[in-house]
Amino acid sequence: MKTKNLILSGSLFVGLFIFNACNNNETKVTPESGDINTDVIEQEIALEDLEESVFDELDSYFAEEIELAGISGLKSAAEDDKPIGCPTITIDRPEDAKYPKIVTFDFGIENCEDRFGRIKRGQVIVTVTDRHWNEGATRTVEFKDFYVNDNSITGSKINKNEGKDEDNHWYFSHVIDVTIETTEGITWNRKVDKIRTMVAGDETKAPRDDAFLITGTSSGTSSKGYSVSRKITTPVYRERVCRFPLSGIIEIIRTKDEVSTTIWLDYGNAETCDYKATVTNAEGEIKEIALGRRFKKK
Repeated sequence: MKTKNLILSGSLFVGLFIFNACNNNETKVTPESGDINTDVIEQEIALEDLEESVFDELDSYFAEEIELAGISGLKSAAEDDKPIGCPTITIDRPEDAKYPKIVTFDFGIENCEDRFGRIKRGQVIVTVTDRHWNEGATRTVEFKDFYVNDNSITGSKINKNEGKDEDNHWYFSHVIDVTIETTEGITWNRKVDKIRTMVAGDETKAPRDDAFLITGTSSGTSSKGYSVSRKITTPVYRERVCRFPLSGIIEIIRTKDEVSTTIWLDYGNAETCDYKATVTNAEGEIKEIALGRRFKKK
């Protein structure tokens, strides 16, 4: 195998973390409406955000199809971002071919802060079978001593290019099986099966204009005795320039001690990039919640 190392800035790939660029002010949670318990739901949202902070970053990198010859221009574009040297990228591939290759993102053994304040350490290892835009191409993501905001993430994700749908949009399957040990001392095991359809941005290499419609399901179990199943009932709309989804509705069933409760998470309309969502219970009571409040760095 041929190995090459690349050192990029803290923002890594200019524009790749830019999905966090929307207003970073936390929204205060409204008073409790009725008896809506949103604790587990807020945990689920935070867990998904931890996953997306990694996977969006990797998706953007590979979507750009940055080969060794093109790295210098990207690095130049990111020279003003601090700190320098986070992460190191190592590419291992056959001597006589570009694929399959193994791309290792090494954030080091000490916390490395990105330009938006998240801290990461450890390694993300990606096995790539083909170019991102070739139908059938897969990427398998694994973690080694990896943490985001001091939350440990282990497990894997398999991403596959499924080709184009009837509307001529690229779509990608995402199968995730991870365990997250949180800063609150809670361990979650999560399994995710999603389809992300690219509805904007496929005509450019710049990830900042990418937009997706997401469908699918997920399930999780908590060390506190909860189990949660999620089903996207109205496709979730995401843009890379916004940290959280702009719209979409998810049905969430929370179970503990054989008692189940169903609520619906609504990200709102697609016009506003904010940190707000609403939760509605079976009685029709509504509560507004703030996104991204849980599992922060120690």
